[in-house]
Amino acid sequence: MSESNRKPQALIIEDSEHLAFLLGYMLEREGFETATLRDGRQAAHYIAGSRPPDVVLMDLMLPYLDGFEILGLVRAHPHWKTVPVMVLSARSGEDDVVRVLESGANDFVRKPYRPRELLARVRRLISEVPDALI
Repeated sequence: MSESNRKPQALIIEDSEHLAFLLGYMLEREGFETATLRDGRQAAHYIAGSRPPDVVLMDLMLPYLDGFEILGLVRAHPHWKTVPVMVLSARSGEDDVVRVLESGANDFVRKPYRPRELLARVRRLISEVPDALI
């Protein structure tokens, strides 16, 4: 498959099996290939040893390492630091949202999210990445 025909890659970091399945299903229907991780340790291992995806969608409250720690790992890794990250969380107080954005997330979506809005935000994040990075 040529690079121009490559499906965009989405990494889902979500400990809820149900929500992870729904996110994966929605993204795959939009033409994405997805990988799903269930906790912060899996995410840390993946970030350290895998090619970066085109976008990361992640929960904030995760077992072992939380979303803030994962954001720190993503932004510190030379190959991952420009990957768009969208945080999906029920923790949606102003302080939480500000902290998420100041920690390096590109976007924040409150759970429960609206599927069409979420997909529009993902498409926007992908479109803002320079072609050389995809």
